Amino acid sequence: MEIESTNNVFTNIKPENPAEEFNKRKDKIVKWFKDPYNLTFSLILILGIVLRIYYFNLTKSQPLWWDEADYMAYAKNLAGYSTNWIVTGEHSSTFCYVVALFFKLGLSEAVIKFCLEIIPSILLVFLTYYLIIFAYDNKKLALISSFLMAISWNVLFTSLRFQVDIPAFFLGILSMFVFFQGYEKKQKIFGLINPKWAITITLFLVVLTYSVRRAYFLFGFFFLFYMLCTKPIKEILKDKYNWIGLIFSIAIFFLIEKIFFTQSILSASGTYYHPELPITGIDLQIFGSFFKDLAGFNPLFYLFWIGLALITINIIFSLGYIKKLSKPEVRGDLFFLLCWVITMSYFIFYQRTEGLGDPRWYYPVLLTCFVCISRLALVIPSFVKTYSETNFKQYSKIIFYAFAIISVLLILYGGYYQYQHADYIIKNKIDSFNGIKQAGLVIKDISSPEDIIISIPRPQPAYYSERQVLQPQEIYNKSINNPQGTFEDFLNALSKPENKNVKYIIVSFSEPVSPAWIMKQSYYQDSSGQVKVSKWEIPFMDTVIDFQNNNQDIKQLKDYDSIQFSLLSIKDECFIYKINRK
Repeated sequence: MEIESTNNVFTNIKPENPAEEFNKRKDKIVKWFKDPYNLTFSLILILGIVLRIYYFNLTKSQPLWWDEADYMAYAKNLAGYSTNWIVTGEHSSTFCYVVALFFKLGLSEAVIKFCLEIIPSILLVFLTYYLIIFAYDNKKLALISSFLMAISWNVLFTSLRFQVDIPAFFLGILSMFVFFQGYEKKQKIFGLINPKWAITITLFLVVLTYSVRRAYFLFGFFFLFYMLCTKPIKEILKDKYNWIGLIFSIAIFFLIEKIFFTQSILSASGTYYHPELPITGIDLQIFGSFFKDLAGFNPLFYLFWIGLALITINIIFSLGYIKKLSKPEVRGDLFFLLCWVITMSYFIFYQRTEGLGDPRWYYPVLLTCFVCISRLALVIPSFVKTYSETNFKQYSKIIFYAFAIISVLLILYGGYYQYQHADYIIKNKIDSFNGIKQAGLVIKDISSPEDIIISIPRPQPAYYSERQVLQPQEIYNKSINNPQGTFEDFLNALSKPENKNVKYIIVSFSEPVSPAWIMKQSYYQDSSGQVKVSKWEIPFMDTVIDFQNNNQDIKQLKDYDSIQFSLLSIKDECFIYKINRK
């Protein structure tokens, strides 16, 4: 019996031609870009990338604000730097641990910002486009929504700071993407994973979102209420993969709570719950903040409210039929309307803040805003076309194109002023708190790791100096919530042996809430009605800087029995003093 040569097995297989393969791929790419939707989306994505990289280059070394430094100083502590800063309970986040890992790897602050803020911000534009396609089967709607995400002034501004909002928002939008691709469309998730795992992956991403920013737990309720509205409860309960996802996500939730958070969920939630305050509609003003511009008028604001009314009416007319309807338009409107109702209900009825919060707190509702604007921008020309074909048939095309152009111009006009506002506020805030940054860096260079700094703003000096930072009341045993204490209390505390390592004091006029013996700031109103700073005073040093009369008296030394204060440096709005013991 003859054995066939193994070489013959492959004789009929032709080797791949690299040139042929290259041409095939090239043809696919060319074909993809020939699609006007793909080409337009590519331009929008490039716009989003260019804006983010341009402003990143301007701001990569900007000083940290209080809450940024709270996260970052704790990350340095976790990474083994010589600071013992512990993040405030409200800011507990896995974000700090990820930053600490980057510090451990020796990466710079700029590289960390690019990885954790800029890249997720760029991906938000990408995800928005494909998420809206999955939700609505409408590429035009997706293009408008992704353009608004690319140009949003607040998204741009927040992407340039070490805040948890952009990475958390990215994970929240990613959870929506997985939900619609796998659960709604029954497509392979990311083109790889069986859609039956959609709920498990979605819930896992929701828990990750929560772990980065606790307040974004709202994303979980979006999916829960949507599922209850679109499927019979029995069907939901019978699906074993829903139970797998629920049990898995609960386990991850408790693991994260145990390992990463310095404050329990019950304690943290109490910080935001204000039942003593009346229910008001002040949070509804946030949409004016989302669509600010320097001209004082932005059509996006009005398009949003009319668009919200539109999708609300669409859902009202579909009540009773939603579980039977398969129209993407209705199901998409339902989901994003639920996002709006749940988010605003939380702020209006639960949190009840006295004033309007920061726009980034309301990000769970931001995509709904873009969807409402996009829906209206497309519905108006479509409605006009239908009406004109009935009443003005010979002019219907002209009327349709006229309104389509008007819609596009309104979106572009609103987007342009989003950019203008972003450009103004980003550049205007680049040097904010620069004095505190420089003061921290000065002390880092001249001090020892065991030295202690006295400062009213604490996290920024802790981050930059990598030293322990205390407020005055912390060394003379006053309550942290009651900063009132005398200068004599402070001097007596400095004289005690246990406070021998307290060697520096930073006086910052960017943080006006200080004991009266440390600093005072006076104001006056000029002839045009503008309020300006008239005088800086540092009472314990007998230092006065009179801006109104152009006079200054800056003392270099001041003696108090066994304690001497000497001025080391002045950095912008910060005075740095050395505490000498005789």
